[in-house]
Amino acid sequence: MTRTSASSGSPGVTREFIGLPSATARRAGAGGHPCQGLYHRGVGRKPKVAIIATHYQIDFSEHYLADYMATRGIGFLGWNTRYRGFESSFLLDHALVDIGVGVRWLREVAGVETVVLLGNSGGGSLMAAYQAQAVDPHVTPLEGMRPAAGLNDLTPADGYIASAAHPGRPDVLAAWMDASVVDESDAIASDLDLDLSQHRRFAILRLRGLETAAVARRGSRGAGQRETN
Repeated sequence: MTRTSASSGSPGVTREFIGLPSATARRAGAGGHPCQGLYHRGVGRKPKVAIIATHYQIDFSEHYLADYMATRGIGFLGWNTRYRGFESSFLLDHALVDIGVGVRWLREVAGVETVVLLGNSGGGSLMAAYQAQAVDPHVTPLEGMRPAAGLNDLTPADGYIASAAHPGRPDVLAAWMDASVVDESDAIASDLDLDLSQHRRFAILRLRGLETAAVARRGSRGAGQRETN
């Protein structure tokens, strides 16, 4: 385990860098730990209540609420799993194990008595999944894969806060799909009968009209040149 203390740019706040291994991931060859984050607390304080925030792939170590909470006596651990910046490799069971490393650190090392999960943005469904698994283990690995070590031994938190949280990648990505798209390589090729956006519909019609007019003008110029020749 590594703990490097450093002062923050915000008055009255101390930040500690935390780097820890996970049950299913050790230190990289260059020395980096798979689980890393910053613990924010008021100078000279040892909070009994702390928040931990994690996203499935965005760096939350310097979360915008961290200093705000720290100056009010609440610890804040901006925590990253091994999947920070590696969304394409994300595996839920291993991510939950990594979050558990942060929760245990708060209880066993920082001396926090009340741990609150912050589910912010894409971390909303992730932190909810952590608590659900910690209370009633049910997550299963992908077919053909073994469950992550420690998956059924997660330490439950004492609370959960949802802030600007979305329902999870499957639901969000499905909602973002555009049923009117007929050719992914053509920015305006679409089936207008399936287009729910009237503004986009009119824009596409205008673009098509402009394209048709441009083609007609080119054709007229070409015909004129042939007649001249």
